Amino acid sequence: MKDYHFEKDNHEFDETIRLDNINKEMKKLEKDPQEDDLGDKDAFLDAFESEKFDQSPEESVPNSPSSNGGDSSAENGDEPFFNKRTVTIITTAAMVVAIACFAIVRGIFFSGNIHQGLALEQEPVLIQGTLAGGELIVYDIKENLKKSIIITEETVVTDAQGQVTPEIEFHTGDLIMVGLGKDEKHVLSVNLGGDIKAFQETGLTADTTAKQLLGEGKKFKYGEQAMFLYNQDEIHANELEACDVLILKSYDDIVWSVDVAEYHGYISIENKENIINGVFQLDEEEGVPLSQLERIAVKEGTHTITVSGDNIEKRTDSIFVETGEVYEYDLSKAQEKVGVLIINANVTDYKLYINGTLVDSTVPSVLPLGEYDIVILKNGYNEWSQHIVLSTDTLSIEANLQRDIQFGTVFIDADIEGAKLYIDGKEMGTAPTELNLPYGSYSLEVEKSGYQPFSTTFTVSSSTTHINVELDKE
Repeated sequence: MKDYHFEKDNHEFDETIRLDNINKEMKKLEKDPQEDDLGDKDAFLDAFESEKFDQSPEESVPNSPSSNGGDSSAENGDEPFFNKRTVTIITTAAMVVAIACFAIVRGIFFSGNIHQGLALEQEPVLIQGTLAGGELIVYDIKENLKKSIIITEETVVTDAQGQVTPEIEFHTGDLIMVGLGKDEKHVLSVNLGGDIKAFQETGLTADTTAKQLLGEGKKFKYGEQAMFLYNQDEIHANELEACDVLILKSYDDIVWSVDVAEYHGYISIENKENIINGVFQLDEEEGVPLSQLERIAVKEGTHTITVSGDNIEKRTDSIFVETGEVYEYDLSKAQEKVGVLIINANVTDYKLYINGTLVDSTVPSVLPLGEYDIVILKNGYNEWSQHIVLSTDTLSIEANLQRDIQFGTVFIDADIEGAKLYIDGKEMGTAPTELNLPYGSYSLEVEKSGYQPFSTTFTVSSSTTHINVELDKE
């Protein structure tokens, strides 16, 4: 079969012909078929049929239209299938298919291989600051150094799912993979996923000595240059509390960025000292001894506080804690349990002191449950005191005051030496004598053989007392 080449004059074979130009040419052919450069269509088809499959005249099929010297289709009035119009349409369709296939192959080949090539060269960096003009201050994790890089409009950015993301803002604390140009400054590609892992955790606190984030059954090591941020503000690692919700971003199992998604506030317990065996309960958590608490870290929001104790009525309060703020929970107004203290004393008109405060001794004392120091004072009696614990509705105590005994020196002398002395009927020796007696009144009798008995009374009310006795003969 002969070779036919269709080409446009003065053009290369691989030049692309626009479809609209082809359509214009087809319309011209339809309008003016007489000006066909190829000549009569029937003559062209006769020539085409004669050379079909390079057959010789001997190989022609008997009774074929050509062997009969006529065109059967022409005789039947039908136009042949391979006319000029059909060939043009087939040629145009083939070109469209070829262009589409080229575009698809080019897109798959170039986009896939370019992105793959860039991805192979990407390195992890931590953004430590952002400047104007797309410049970023970053920490290069693998090279362990701080440097600046530039994001341009030509930078190809892909998200964690590998999708190209044309518009994205970069922030301090972002951990990204970058592919740099030959100048090691301009960024050709950015990948927000790849070997970078981002995940949410709570219940963690920081061990700044070991550079670890620790929780129940959890442990995450963080890098020396790791950043901890809340609302784009950098915070210290030891400010984290177990109630915080954290977004951890890591590379090669090392955390380099910690973004606090939900930060904490505090509850401060005030005036808890006077509550006996106090118990503090937050929301649905287990109660803890009130004495062990100073400040409690909690999430922002509404919380329920329940406090109980031996000397207060159980109370429940609803409070709202704001992020970064301290809520002062004051227990000075806690309603106290009370009891009645009844004192049964062996004296009257005494002064009663409770914890150093003078109170009315003529009526029972109504006091909050608790511990107290009781003191009773009365002239002529020793001080009475007792430490009590008021833990019931009523408490009765007995107060027996002892007299305050003072002593004075009594000098007894008689004009007759050797006279016997009797005080309150008890022999106390002979005159003269010196006696040490408690304050009070006494009877004195003096006897001497050959003399009339002598009797009198005296009172000891000072440090010294002198008594002189004169005896009469019988």
